[in-house]
Amino acid sequence: MSISMDLIKQLREETGAGMTDCKNALIESNGDIEKARRILLAKGAAKAVKKLDRLTKEGVISIKNNGSKAVMIELACETDFVARNEKFIGLAKNISEFLFEQNFSSVEEALKLSYNGKDLQTYINENISIFGENIKLSRAISLEVEKDTQVIFDYLHFNNRVGVLVLVEFEKPFSENQEEKKEFGNKTVFQIASMKPLYVDLSSVPPEEIEEQKKMAFEQAKSEGKPDHIAQKIAEGKVNKIFEDSVLFEQTFYDDSLKIPKFKDYMNFVSSKIGEKILVRKFVRFEISK
Repeated sequence: MSISMDLIKQLREETGAGMTDCKNALIESNGDIEKARRILLAKGAAKAVKKLDRLTKEGVISIKNNGSKAVMIELACETDFVARNEKFIGLAKNISEFLFEQNFSSVEEALKLSYNGKDLQTYINENISIFGENIKLSRAISLEVEKDTQVIFDYLHFNNRVGVLVLVEFEKPFSENQEEKKEFGNKTVFQIASMKPLYVDLSSVPPEEIEEQKKMAFEQAKSEGKPDHIAQKIAEGKVNKIFEDSVLFEQTFYDDSLKIPKFKDYMNFVSSKIGEKILVRKFVRFEISK
């Protein structure tokens, strides 16, 4: 089957895998890019599966967070030159601060909101002529706590290209053991920013995803001549390794100085220290993709 270079490049941009790996995965999947992504993940060729809506090459992330409510946006542009422009960064900040005061559940809803007598889409379009590049609000999300034992932590990388929001729930109000909770939140957002998990814990991984990964790993082992019972064990091991990389709780904890093996062990350590149960309810990670 002939695979177009455009399709190979698209898969490479979305997964970070090599060109040859992407081409082979697309051939194996008969040009099905979604299946090819899963094949790369199963083979370990992709460092992380990136989201489908990362279509733009440049832009900035902007965050507005007061601990109880947070908004994070991705404002896209065409070149790094504009993305580094302070006025463009200021534009993203203005939009995130505006959306912080609004209610929306999608980018489409956000773009229809009234901003200084016009809708937000019109305001953004007016800035296209100022910067001389196409600009779009490519992603936007709002998180809000439901009780005083929950808090939202955030992280924005110094270059504005990576942003993280995480909603954490404790047993007692955030005002109790506040410094320890702040430290936990700061380490959690940095873990997510640097290690790029896709899921909070194993229970949040779709069952069909687990079964598909097992099936592909089993078939691969069988194709190498392994008997069924050995192929099954190999498949289990490979799937466990895949989800060690993509599940937050199963990931290696980034801070070597604490000598704690996995993130879930760090969470249990802090929980024991403060005498409160800790739950990571949700996280969102944005990254400007090339």
